Amino acid sequence: MRLIRQVIRALVYVLLDKKMGEHYEMPANRIVKSGDDLLYRLLSLADAGQICEAENRLYAQMEKDTDQAFLMALAFYDHINAYDDVFLETHNFSREEIRQGVAQLAKRMGKSSMAVLLMKDDD
Repeated sequence: MRLIRQVIRALVYVLLDKKMGEHYEMPANRIVKSGDDLLYRLLSLADAGQICEAENRLYAQMEKDTDQAFLMALAFYDHINAYDDVFLETHNFSREEIRQGVAQLAKRMGKSSMAVLLMKDDD
C-alpha cells in the first residue's frame, strides 16, 4: 500500500515537473476543472463498491495520454489505494490490481523503471 502511494506521488511530481519536496495535493477531494467532474463520478462509483466499473470507465474516458488524463488516473488509484483490504475484497478488487493499474500508467507515461518497481514482489 505504501509503495503504491510513493510511486503515485513520484509520478505526479514527474508530470508536474516539481521537486519532491514541494507540496501537491491530489485533486480527489477538490472539483476545480472540467475533468474533475469525471473523477468525482468515478470516485463516487468506487466508493459505492463498483470499483471495477469505475476503473473500466476511467480507461474508456481517457482520450489521449495527456498530463491531465494521467493525473486523473493517478488520483483515482491513489483514492482506491486508501481503501482497506476488506472493502477491496468485498467488492472483488485487490491491492494487486491497483499495483498493476499504476504500473500500466507508469509504462504509458514512459516511466518503465517505476512500473518495474511496482511489479516486484514484496519479499
